[in-house]
Amino acid sequence: MDGFLAFSHRVKEGVYSTLGWIASALLLVLTLFAMLEIVRRYIFSVVFEWGQDAIIVGMISAVAFYFAVTQVRRGHLVMSAIVQWIHARGHYKTVGIIRIIVSAGITLFCGAVGITGWSTLAYAWNRDLTTYSLMIPLWPFYLILMFGFLLMAFVALLQVVEDIIGFAREEYLDAPMEMTTDV
Repeated sequence: MDGFLAFSHRVKEGVYSTLGWIASALLLVLTLFAMLEIVRRYIFSVVFEWGQDAIIVGMISAVAFYFAVTQVRRGHLVMSAIVQWIHARGHYKTVGIIRIIVSAGITLFCGAVGITGWSTLAYAWNRDLTTYSLMIPLWPFYLILMFGFLLMAFVALLQVVEDIIGFAREEYLDAPMEMTTDV
């Protein structure tokens, strides 16, 4: 079990550092490009025809990369205020069970979205779908979305196993509660 926990920690830290950096760099570059487009449009009265599409597709792609990063820190798709309230009442075993259920739910939901995206990706590939400017193909965008959801599902699956191990070891009795919201 300790070997799995070490592996899980390494994988999650790799996802956090690598995809976090990629997503933040992509968001920074796209924000600067959007500002350049504003200057070009309102001062010089010219724009790149594909600029708006590139910004929209790029921003959503960066967010898709960041799905797994937020899941590593358990900050995505959770209702932490309720869990914190239950933890504050001293129901530690209940909180341990809820963590397992939430992680399993995220795994199933994101895995299902990622897997069912293959048909959309195939459709975009076969029909050669592009953005409105007709310059950017949509299949890489769909592939990034699928990758983001599947990676988030994988991270949540690692957390399910971690939570089960922690519950079996009764670590919920002395585990600190992550305070992510103000209640």
